[in-house]
Amino acid sequence: MSAMKTVGDVVSWWLSRIENDNTRSESYRKSMASLMRKHVIPRAGKMLLKKVNKVSIDDSLIFPLHQTLKPRTIQKVLQGLRQAFRMAEDLGRIKDNPLKGTTFKDFYKGKLRPKPAAFSRVDLAWLVALLVENFNADPVKGMLPLMMLAHGTRIAESLKAEWVHISLDERIWIIPESNNKSRRQHPLPLTPQIVALLGRYRAALPDPRLKATWVFSVRGGSRMANTSAHALFRKVSGRQWSSHDLRKLMRSSLTDIGIDHHVAEILLNHTLGATAETYLTRDLMDRMRDAMERWHARLDELGFAEAHGAKVALPALLSNRARPYSAGDSA
Repeated sequence: MSAMKTVGDVVSWWLSRIENDNTRSESYRKSMASLMRKHVIPRAGKMLLKKVNKVSIDDSLIFPLHQTLKPRTIQKVLQGLRQAFRMAEDLGRIKDNPLKGTTFKDFYKGKLRPKPAAFSRVDLAWLVALLVENFNADPVKGMLPLMMLAHGTRIAESLKAEWVHISLDERIWIIPESNNKSRRQHPLPLTPQIVALLGRYRAALPDPRLKATWVFSVRGGSRMANTSAHALFRKVSGRQWSSHDLRKLMRSSLTDIGIDHHVAEILLNHTLGATAETYLTRDLMDRMRDAMERWHARLDELGFAEAHGAKVALPALLSNRARPYSAGDSA
């Protein structure tokens, strides 16, 4: 048994474990470290483990946080604290977990509402125009948000894209299992529009970046940092929306153009469960490609073609058997 005596001992030990755990996302590790060091350790760090219970945690931590933080943030604080105690107990660092069975509902009886979406369907037209305008003004800076709207990818997995993950011959972008939240390889079909867009993007890259490993690189050839990418989105959006809002808008738009629910969820790399994923296995890639073609055709109707320049025609609401035809070179 270790010499852990206080809440701070347990939390600091847990942070030392998760901050070096590459199976957890970078954003999770950073956010938990910030929450624990900013809120938990200053308020409850000196509390003896034998004094920890719902009442003491409420008095020293949860109730004071309700005066300054939103309920969802406090929920994350408690989630981290519970995980720290559970890991310490599982690994024999403490004898008993004083927070076992504790949930946020013990401290908050209100309803946790989901964060409202920044966009509705009617915003898609002006958003496409904005992102296309940014791309045409500077393809190097405008590529990331446009690619993320086109594919619904998360910002972290987008930034980790390497040129070796993209095959223009096979028309596919492979996101390795190590680069995405689901921890499984995620293939994304590339449409003629995206092949052409990549061509314009590469033509605009300075020579050092063109030789870089990363699709989204910075001066010197290293990968664009998450902080730089978020700063880019703040500038493009005027701080009105985030990268994740593009992902949510794509998902709702796929429903609007008639894409099957399961196919849409797979495109966004959501986990469906074994039964649903077995059902989709046989012709999944064909259905994903068809869905992506229809989605990009919808974007073309709103001006996407002004960025990629490919001549591709396909009504957004055709049946699943429909296939696009192209006129002229796409890349």
